[in-house]
Amino acid sequence: MRLLRDRKGQVRVIEAFFASVLLLSCLTLIPAQTHPKNSTGNIAWKAENVLLTLDGDGQLASLVDNHDWATLGKSVESALPLTTWFNLTVYDKDLNILNEFPISNGGAVSDKIVSFDYVCVSQNSTYAVYVLQLQLSVVD
Repeated sequence: MRLLRDRKGQVRVIEAFFASVLLLSCLTLIPAQTHPKNSTGNIAWKAENVLLTLDGDGQLASLVDNHDWATLGKSVESALPLTTWFNLTVYDKDLNILNEFPISNGGAVSDKIVSFDYVCVSQNSTYAVYVLQLQLSVVD
């Protein structure tokens, strides 16, 4: 008898039903926001990720200190997909270009070129500061 008079459970079930209907209608009516595959933000993220990865153990500053541009170019190229063009320019603290020849893997593959600047500090006793400008372009 007591179970027939207790209607709190029924109200909770109805309340849960309406809440789930509300959530499902919101999910179906609001369109999902998708970003284009090669959006500018995605390309800039790739540039930042490549330079952060190479600088994680101080390798980037070491290559710049030794003016080992060929190894630096190969390192950047190996960290990027094959469909990505890059151009890397290394500057000193006064923004004078340090690399005497281009560090690149060819010509730009798209009109959409993203440039990312990264500040790198040498770990040796000279405490040299470098600015690396990595430009990326991805095949559309």
